Amino acid sequence: MVEPVESDPSLLVVVLDVNPSAWTRSPLALDKALQQIVIFINAYLALNPENKLVVIGASKRNCQLLYPSDSAVDAAHDIQVYEQFRPVDVKVLSGVQAMVSQVTVDNINSLDERQSLMSRALSMALCHIHRVSESHTGKIWSRILVLSAGEDAPREYISLMNSIFAAQKMSVLMDICKACGQKDSVFLQQAADITGGNYLKVNATADESLLQTLMFTCLADHYTRSVINAPGSALIDFRATCFCHRRVIDIGYVCSVCLSIFCKMAPICSTCHTKFSFKVVRPDRAQSNSSGTPTADMSSLELK
Repeated sequence: MVEPVESDPSLLVVVLDVNPSAWTRSPLALDKALQQIVIFINAYLALNPENKLVVIGASKRNCQLLYPSDSAVDAAHDIQVYEQFRPVDVKVLSGVQAMVSQVTVDNINSLDERQSLMSRALSMALCHIHRVSESHTGKIWSRILVLSAGEDAPREYISLMNSIFAAQKMSVLMDICKACGQKDSVFLQQAADITGGNYLKVNATADESLLQTLMFTCLADHYTRSVINAPGSALIDFRATCFCHRRVIDIGYVCSVCLSIFCKMAPICSTCHTKFSFKVVRPDRAQSNSSGTPTADMSSLELK
């Protein structure tokens, strides 16, 4: 296994939750959070001239690549701003402003309005990471930073877990920064734990708490993380979502063929269409039914 060295460049993919319905419930305004995010991005680019950056915006209706993009930047140069920082700052801020202007807030108190397309954004991030890794001549270490403000969307559980395990296979760290909300994100907690990243809940009542958290925890690359002790979360919720109603459950039933999870007993698996046997059958008498479809036991499983 290749170990990271200090001179290796990094690829950082920042996934921003720009859903205005979610940010309205946060003490930290979206515009102030973006200012701190831009400062963090500039600090990341200043660490190594070979570092690469991708910024993706996620809302309740769509996901958009904010940087790099084909949009033109004013040629006027500010002598007080580093030349490499200005295109990033302009494209990220203008891109977020365009996405927010396209979103209509129907009902702030609705749970669906506060949910963003996080699984789609993570899929885009992994695609860009794969593309950059294949085109880069040397070794580049990739990681994803997710700034989340919304609630978990149970309907995205399957696609989100597929993205998480794909990131684990690609050795991509996922740092999660929960910017607002009383509840922790069950799915993103699992993402950080499975990929070896950090899950952080920001105290949004302090103006500079987001920037402080990002600079001291999420700025470190793979090499630096091997020699420092990063804060971890001792309590991680590993509950799953049922495939039938997309609800987070504590105890459910698992199909012994495809491992689909259900909150209620069902005679047929809706995923693989296996017919379940509800009576105890000895191993020496287990056989296929008359239709040729193998029978299977639906086992109950306690999810802790």
